[in-house]
Order: sequence, then structure tokens, then C-alpha cells
Amino acid sequence: MAMIKLAAGLAVGYVLGSRAGREKYEQIAATARKVNAHPTVVQAQEKAKALLSTGTDKATTKLHEVAATTTPSTAGPSTTPASSTTPASSTTPASSTATEPSAAPKTPRPAPRKPAPVTGQPTL
Repeated sequence: MAMIKLAAGLAVGYVLGSRAGREKYEQIAATARKVNAHPTVVQAQEKAKALLSTGTDKATTKLHEVAATTTPSTAGPSTTPASSTTPASSTTPASSTATEPSAAPKTPRPAPRKPAPVTGQPTL
């Protein structure tokens, strides 16, 4: 009997809430449509679209410029020291060799540790 009353109460609440909710939704949607159609809002939207378009055009142009001047390397990082790749008679600055990747050996990572069990918690 209590379960039937609960189900009936839920059904009545759902129906009344959905009616009130639908009316409020329609009111909010109508207000949003009015605001969206306002000339000031339309003008602001157009200005924002133009700014975004200009920004994306500039970014695309810059990416194309960088891509045209950069040559991709398929050989991977060099394993020879920087001093052997440049001739001794070269007058290149020392800073150019600092940007080359170094062939440092990789150290193995330690195994992850399990956290200590909390007091009163069974261990698995």
C-alpha cells in the first residue's frame, strides 16, 4: 500500500512539474530568440566572427610560412657527438651545437610501489 502511494505521488509530481517546466522552458526560449534577434547582438556576433576569421587566417599563414622553411628530419636524433659533425676550421658559434640533441643514455625507471594499507583495511 505504501509503495502504491509513493508511486502515485511521484506520478502526480512528475506531471505537474513537467507542465510547469515546459511553460518555463518556452518562456526562456522565447526570450533567448528575442535577444538573439536584437540588432546590437547581431552586430556583436558579426564582429566576433570577423575577428575570429582574421585570427585564424593569420595563424594559418604563419603555420604555412614555418612549414615552408622547416625541413623534416626522418633520420632521428644523431648519436655522434656534436664536435665530430662540425669541421675544425668552421667558425660557427658554440651556441649552435647546444641546440643539437645529446645522446645521453637513458636510465631505467624504478618499478611503481604499492601504497601502504590503511589501518583496518584488509590487504589483498
